[in-house]
Amino acid sequence: MLIKEKKVRFWNGNKSPTRRHYEAQLLSLCLQEAGVMDADIIVDESDYPSAADEGNIFSNGCDVLVSVAGNQKFVDKPTTIIEIPVCRGILGQRLLVIPQKHAEHFANIDSIQQLQQMTIGIPNTWADADLFRYNGFNVTEKGSLNDIFIRLVDQEFDYVALGANEIESIFEESRGSQAGLLLEPNCLIYYPLPLVFYVHPNRDDLVRIIESGLTTAIDNGKHKLLFEMHHPNLINRLSLRTRRIFRLTNPYLPESLKDFCPTL
Repeated sequence: MLIKEKKVRFWNGNKSPTRRHYEAQLLSLCLQEAGVMDADIIVDESDYPSAADEGNIFSNGCDVLVSVAGNQKFVDKPTTIIEIPVCRGILGQRLLVIPQKHAEHFANIDSIQQLQQMTIGIPNTWADADLFRYNGFNVTEKGSLNDIFIRLVDQEFDYVALGANEIESIFEESRGSQAGLLLEPNCLIYYPLPLVFYVHPNRDDLVRIIESGLTTAIDNGKHKLLFEMHHPNLINRLSLRTRRIFRLTNPYLPESLKDFCPTL
């Protein structure tokens, strides 16, 4: 397939290093599977502290990014969304980080109301904040991923919920256990949260190329191989099928993804 402009500016900020690595390699795979071998992918990992700045990213030279489907920051913004999930639904399987001293309390949680009565900490600009508020949770939305555990230790809130695909690496890099924090072993908050490509409205060529390449990679198994390379043995390692599951509603999903479910 032909690409209109060989330079492809991929914004890959405001997310964990685990997601950055996977999504950058996924974009390269999509272009390769569509037969585009000479593209120059320019990866921008700038973090934008304001939701308004992130929502205007396509006015600042970005051609393509990956974000959650239905991200409210891009509502009414000119963009084309490729509504094919790219991470098999794993981001919506949220595990908790809690203070070690509260382990017994969380071990006895058996209703969503108990979680709603506490306060969840979410970094500023993350799409999850609106979703948790919609589901009746008390939310503290402030700061960044880099300081979220410090603020948890300081008791600004009761727990943090991160995607199963990234929680281990974030916890280890932040030395959570040394700070008196714990990867809670029993609870799983689930809501449908597919990640999809958003493309600049003037890059119809990229829409066709990425959609074709992603579809091909899914059909020939290369997408699954890439996912498993970045997330090895995830289900068993994190006991995703034996945890107590608390299900939330995602009202922001596009109509075409209303019936989305994980494919792990």
